[in-house]
Amino acid sequence: MLTIVYRLVRSRGILAAMNKHRNYRRINALLINVALFLCNNVAWAHEAELPKDIEGLALQRLADSVYIIQGPQQFPSPETAGFMNNPGFVLTPGGIVVIDPGSSVQIGRLLLKRIREISSDRVIAVFNTHVHGDHWLGNQAIREAYPEVPIYAHSRMIERVDAGEGADWIDNFFRATGGATAGSEVVLAGIGLKGGEQLNIGGDQFQIYHTGKAHTDNDIMIEFSREKSIFLGDIVSHHRVQSARPGDSDIAGQIAAIEFSLGTDNQIFIPGHGSTGGREIALSQLKFLQDLYASVRKYYADGLTDYEMKAGVLKDMRSYKNWVNFEELGLVISYVYLKVEEAS
Repeated sequence: MLTIVYRLVRSRGILAAMNKHRNYRRINALLINVALFLCNNVAWAHEAELPKDIEGLALQRLADSVYIIQGPQQFPSPETAGFMNNPGFVLTPGGIVVIDPGSSVQIGRLLLKRIREISSDRVIAVFNTHVHGDHWLGNQAIREAYPEVPIYAHSRMIERVDAGEGADWIDNFFRATGGATAGSEVVLAGIGLKGGEQLNIGGDQFQIYHTGKAHTDNDIMIEFSREKSIFLGDIVSHHRVQSARPGDSDIAGQIAAIEFSLGTDNQIFIPGHGSTGGREIALSQLKFLQDLYASVRKYYADGLTDYEMKAGVLKDMRSYKNWVNFEELGLVISYVYLKVEEAS
């Protein structure tokens, strides 16, 4: 129903005007809100609920005080209600610190439900690792329960969300899930970070790392010193081919960021997607990126275009064929080609 109403609202000649308007993102967000209003005010409308398989996802205890819910790895869909990251939290003496509460208000509420199964402590802080909405749109649920909770993110993420990317992510997930994220709103982080901060929160130490442009220009890695654990955001995904966003990410910078994380003394490596483990989690992502870059660079040196080298690169990378989203590698090759060209 939500998707139908949204499409109706965007029809009637409005879309053409939107495309010409410099405030397209804000107008698009307004149309989403109109669709939600209409759906919420008809007698047979109901609030979106999580599918049973998603609602039933359990906590994983990684250390005495470190937990995650490991989300599905596939792209957002009605079947997963857009859940695709690894929302996590840490138990400190003074309360609970949440990292990346998920892709919707529904996922954020699920995380709070799981937290309350093991602790009655308050959430005292939230971290967002980067601008991509699958990691932070759950902020809304945390703020609903704890209106004063501080939310931390890289300053560049705050700028980008405020400039309209937040509305874009609301739109993207609404459409991709057939309205399963309905009701989600942009709740922006309020405390900007640059990297290098050492924060005492709840009586525990959190070290913030930013090594420059990597998966995005606003990635932060969050180290929980007491448990030698590091939350990597999408700098690392485990056995998953990440979508390439030309202009947003930098494969060489991502390689450098992973190498930096491996230079720490952490023992638990928590990726943005996929399984958590030890150093092998970061090492597998590092080897994938190094192999991909080397293959593209080899064919570039032979004078091949990105299209011409595709078959060769896919053959070189065949040992990764069982990774989630391997079928997306052809698109990623074109992005890496541009990065190799820039570096030549």
